[in-house]
Amino acid sequence: MGICFRILLLFGSCWIISGEPLLLYANRRDLRIVDVAHEKANATVVVGGLEDAAAVDYVYSQGLIYWSDVSEEAIKRTFFNQSGASTAQTVVPGLAAPDGLACDWLGKKLYWTDSDTNRIEVSELDGSLRKVVFWQELDQPRAIALDPERGFMYWTDWGEVPKIERAGMDGTNRSMIINKDIHWPNGLTVDYGQQKLYWADAKHNFIHRSNLDGSSREVVVKGELPHPFALTLYEETLFWTDWNTHSIHSCRKQTGREQRIVHSHIFSPMDLHVFSPKRQPV
Repeated sequence: MGICFRILLLFGSCWIISGEPLLLYANRRDLRIVDVAHEKANATVVVGGLEDAAAVDYVYSQGLIYWSDVSEEAIKRTFFNQSGASTAQTVVPGLAAPDGLACDWLGKKLYWTDSDTNRIEVSELDGSLRKVVFWQELDQPRAIALDPERGFMYWTDWGEVPKIERAGMDGTNRSMIINKDIHWPNGLTVDYGQQKLYWADAKHNFIHRSNLDGSSREVVVKGELPHPFALTLYEETLFWTDWNTHSIHSCRKQTGREQRIVHSHIFSPMDLHVFSPKRQPV
């Protein structure tokens, strides 16, 4: 079954027929979806003609795909349904460097980081009721990940004091959970079932994981990655983009073994998400 047909079936059946996930990623100039089951197939362009798409996320139940455009200093969205993507619309204008983006699919909220203004902000999915959540003690915040069921948000900071922090999604109970052996923490994702946090460090060239409070830290992939950027996972598999290889890679999430390239020859791989209702349980 071809990629296009599988994507058309996606919202109608709410399932991925082969059991292999679809990967949604930002490629600076466009957003694309690639079928992991077909390694050599070209990715389908969801939204093209972009300036500098960096972060991407979605609300599966509503057929919404969001992305940040650093050049246009805005967050945009499109409706994606059985007819394909519709016209893009700007929902949050007037940003500086929106590097991180995350959708709360339960509370219907949009969160983002801005590494220029050093803020974490939140709004409704249409961009209304915009509010600054954090603006103090931030220095180059980048990736952001949500755990709506438990009410927590996580983010990386690769400023002068690199760290990973977490807080309640309402801005309460902020705490630093990782601050050692960390330099350029780019990718960040949550394993909801196993209650683990995964992150990639582009300076130390590794992928680590820990409990959601930062305890029991473990090595997943040792320092052998050229330049890992974004992370996502699906069932037992971890996926990440790499700036140097211009590819999407994968491995077993528990052991880091069985590494392979699942999609290559990407112009400029940025953010990455498994595009599946399993990643957004309701």
